[in-house]
Amino acid sequence: MKPWPVVGHQWAVQGLRHAVARDEIPHALLITGPASVGKHTLAQQLVAATLCQADDDKPCGNCLSCRKLRSGNHPDYVVVEPEGATARLKIDQIRPVERFLALTPKEGTRKVVLISDFERATIGAANALLKTLEEPPSYAHLILLATDADLLLPTIVSRSQQIVLRPLPSRLVAEALVSEWLVEPGLAERLARISGGRMGWAVRAATHAETYERMQSTLELLVAILGQDLPTRFETAKALAGESDALPETLETWLTFWRDVLLLHSQNDAALMHIEHRRTLEAVAGATDVDRTVQVLSALESAQSALLSNANKQLLVEGLLLDMPMVAVA
Repeated sequence: MKPWPVVGHQWAVQGLRHAVARDEIPHALLITGPASVGKHTLAQQLVAATLCQADDDKPCGNCLSCRKLRSGNHPDYVVVEPEGATARLKIDQIRPVERFLALTPKEGTRKVVLISDFERATIGAANALLKTLEEPPSYAHLILLATDADLLLPTIVSRSQQIVLRPLPSRLVAEALVSEWLVEPGLAERLARISGGRMGWAVRAATHAETYERMQSTLELLVAILGQDLPTRFETAKALAGESDALPETLETWLTFWRDVLLLHSQNDAALMHIEHRRTLEAVAGATDVDRTVQVLSALESAQSALLSNANKQLLVEGLLLDMPMVAVA
């Protein structure tokens, strides 16, 4: 059988391939895991296999359905996603899904809807989708992507078959970068380590230099903030809030920095992600204690959750920067 182009997560791939072969594809599937861990890649392969018109070894890549899906104009497939990096998924985006699924398939025997970032759905949007999940048409398949099932309505989760994707081993990410994207081995190892097991991020960093550069700039900004006085931090918070679409990535990068600080506190430096910044990390670890580090990590995680609930972004960032210790890093 032709393998699906998915790096890692083979247990999930095999389970879904068996479901396709046995014609037991779930009507509601929830795929969860960290951003860029591979949820979209896995879901796209399942969509292709579900709509493929070949008799076996799906997706074939050659049938009319596969070609239409590849060109982005398959009439029985719809993608729904928030309209911005921090935007909510609104009820007005879910209503068309109900109408789409109310009509029988045009090309084959199935219709598929892929809904991304479902943790950002408003209560109204989630409740609207719940009605479809309760009594889906026999030909309908809903694939929901989210970072964590705990962020969703329990009734949504209970009506879905769930697949939980975890970060991949760095070795596997590095090997894939070398073999599939022809990345130089040393760079592949560095990107794999920094990716935290998120294959999607590693590929973007390998193919778009600005991804890696943006992470480094975000780390440098954090170090600068640690040395700022309160008035300057308020100015920084205003500037960060004005670039709200970048906030999710900024907070995630800051989390990785403070996790490294916590690793130094626990003398587990072999697992450091940002070893290129070891001196800076050691300086911060030496100027703070474990309790303060845990407090900052908790504040960052709370800020990430607040972004999902339409919190005032300037107040959110101001509160977060006030929670940061003052550390002079040379």
